[in-house]
Amino acid sequence: MVSPSMLRPVIDDQYTAARAYFLCITTLPSAIPFITRNNIPILVRVSVFTFLNFLWGWNKFAYTTNYQLYGWLTISNGGLSLLVSARTNLFSHVARIPSAVLLSLIIQHYVQTNQFYTAAQAPRIPVGIAAWVALCIIAITSVPKIFRRRWFEAFYYPHFFFLVFVAGALYHANKGPEFLLPGFCLWLVDRSIRFYNNFRSLKVKSVIHYSGGVTKFNITGVAPSQPGQIAWVQIPSVSFFNWHPFTIASAPGQNEATIAIRALGSFTKMAQNFGEDAEKIAQPVANEREIYQTASTEMHYAKVQLDGPYGVGHLHWGAHPVVVLVAGGIGITPGISIATHIVNQAVSGLVPMPGSWHIHLLWTVKNFDHISWFEAELKNLASIASDQAVPVTLDITIHVTSGEEEESEFIKFDGIGNIFQGRPDITQWFEAVKEARVGMDASVNLCGPAQLVRSGRIAASKASCEDILFHVEEETFEF
Repeated sequence: MVSPSMLRPVIDDQYTAARAYFLCITTLPSAIPFITRNNIPILVRVSVFTFLNFLWGWNKFAYTTNYQLYGWLTISNGGLSLLVSARTNLFSHVARIPSAVLLSLIIQHYVQTNQFYTAAQAPRIPVGIAAWVALCIIAITSVPKIFRRRWFEAFYYPHFFFLVFVAGALYHANKGPEFLLPGFCLWLVDRSIRFYNNFRSLKVKSVIHYSGGVTKFNITGVAPSQPGQIAWVQIPSVSFFNWHPFTIASAPGQNEATIAIRALGSFTKMAQNFGEDAEKIAQPVANEREIYQTASTEMHYAKVQLDGPYGVGHLHWGAHPVVVLVAGGIGITPGISIATHIVNQAVSGLVPMPGSWHIHLLWTVKNFDHISWFEAELKNLASIASDQAVPVTLDITIHVTSGEEEESEFIKFDGIGNIFQGRPDITQWFEAVKEARVGMDASVNLCGPAQLVRSGRIAASKASCEDILFHVEEETFEF
């Protein structure tokens, strides 16, 4: 005979269990700082989620009847998913995890309570199943390597099904409003603010086209408050509903935002075509680099909407005397913003720094012509840094990875910094920075293809020692 105590769950009160679970999840720590591989902190977080779900849902024997607890856990995960859905949220470090847990718990809840077979007995059951189907659509189209990077639109638009999930969950669950409405109301506030910002007076100052499928928009009326922030960009003539995130290449204090768009996906290719439609009034800026700038006085018809800027990194740029920027391709955009910010601080003299700031930039590009994307900005920064009265130094190293470039191209290049052909030895480059800046801690920004970012993270970890510590912040871009 089985003892009744063995049939009892760890916590009898489902309501208390769900609330305790919700509070535990929202207090999860951020990524472990001393582990250089991202998959280990992610594994730790997923393990914590799994343990908490196991703790609150555990029964001694599978044939106990406390399966409604899975429903409570589902609603608590649903409320957490809504909390992290807004772009201006404070819980982004646990984004994506509760949604996957939510979907698995919904399936377990429906199977264990036989709701798939009794859907016609009560109206709330088919409504709950409809909410589950909506969540399945979102989950399937959120697979990063299949949809998010290759077909962003197929990832973006299905997320509107979350409204179906919220409505269905509110109707299906008895205590659904208590868990779902707080996060949903915050999302409505966030969405209202972003909708209001759509009516800001923005003007496209210029559109510049570069070889390699890059279009640079200079927009007045909005400026970043921190270096390396992003903005969601919408071009009505390209897509009225589609917004894509791009890093703002300009720095705080500038009265304009510079957005560089690389023609990789369908939206970015259409954005490239949008700028090229102004070719009737285009004026050549540098024929040998195939750059064309549309006259700013004629850009009144070019309408662009910006949602943002958003994002505050965990590094305070300028707090350390050494700034290390490793970029690949169009991933140079946050590096340009950060370098400009540091140089502006040095020029203003408003931020005290014993000695000088030292900026080390490593940029890898596929073709020689791609240097032109930000050649003007880099030349300007190098010119300012060469002034002995300005407490900042700038060391620029550029690697052209394509083997198709002729040696004459490198010889006649009159740009800034050192340019090499072939892929860089990032570990050796970090060691050189370490030897040049003994006793100085460094802030590091890595932005580019996944392999470049991973190599930079490992190199920074190896170069760190008692004399110098490399603090790493990273983003992943594609060439």
